[in-house]
Amino acid sequence: MAQEMSEEERSQREFFIGLQMRECFLRMFQPDFNEEARNMCLEATGRLCNSLFLPYVGLSTDVDIDTFIANFNAAFPGERKLERIGDVIHYNYIQGAGSHTEKGKCGCPMIALGHLEPTPLWCKCGTNFEKSMFEAVVGHPVQVELLESPLVSGADGCRWLIHLKPPVITTGGSEDG
Repeated sequence: MAQEMSEEERSQREFFIGLQMRECFLRMFQPDFNEEARNMCLEATGRLCNSLFLPYVGLSTDVDIDTFIANFNAAFPGERKLERIGDVIHYNYIQGAGSHTEKGKCGCPMIALGHLEPTPLWCKCGTNFEKSMFEAVVGHPVQVELLESPLVSGADGCRWLIHLKPPVITTGGSEDG
């Protein structure tokens, strides 16, 4: 029969697991890492992060898209602004306007808290974060187009277009950062 771990053993294991995860993330951003595998990892991290974010901020995806947008804007006054124009949502995330972000800096907690170095590749995770959120609301695939971010373009914040009925991208921006 397995013996119960002491609190010290549990803490040591959690610390070790944290180090392993950090090393995996660091490896994932090395130039020789397989890009398709990296994209799959960033899709998984974006979806997981979003699944933790929504309950944390008290937002439900079990509403229509216009109600979700109104609730989202109300939850983050001045920090995040969503505006729907037809089948496209214009999403501005204004770094520095909220409680935990800094103007011109990435708002991802992994980067903001110093766990990982900033790299434009993380924007693929953020784009997948947004994609999973809006797909949960509308119940079908959407296309998320990153227009700018502190890591990709040096902007003060992030801007996306969320295509509810995905067309071919027309602005020249890439789909995932």
